[in-house]
Amino acid sequence: MNIVVIHQSRTGNTRRAAELIGGAAEAAGDTVAVRPVTNIDFKELAEADLVFVGTWVDGLILFGHRPGDTGRVRSIPKLWNKRVAAFMTHAFNPGSAADKLAGLLEEHGADVVAARSLHRRRLDAEAPAFADEVLAAARS
Repeated sequence: MNIVVIHQSRTGNTRRAAELIGGAAEAAGDTVAVRPVTNIDFKELAEADLVFVGTWVDGLILFGHRPGDTGRVRSIPKLWNKRVAAFMTHAFNPGSAADKLAGLLEEHGADVVAARSLHRRRLDAEAPAFADEVLAAARS
């Protein structure tokens, strides 16, 4: 499969998660491109069978959880009928931010197949596991 992993990162955690997701997909034999939202290759995106889109969880510890920098996320070209997995990174309680990111991507034309928030201190385990789950579902 051709996979594109797009990320918007503020502190580097979401970029690290994107790299880990891309690495897991490459290890599974897929063709992968990992790109920041500011450097998307339109040809890669058009040819992608699966797209991962990630940002961070913004908001207060107990409430107000939402995807970070939604303006940049909205700048991604329309994802008409593309299978998309939404991921986020968080430090504390992510609330329903991953569902909100999934909704934003669906409004952008995506067919969201998964959405999850990954704890920034457990990225090495959680990001590849998420990628493996999404890839297994995409292949079945």
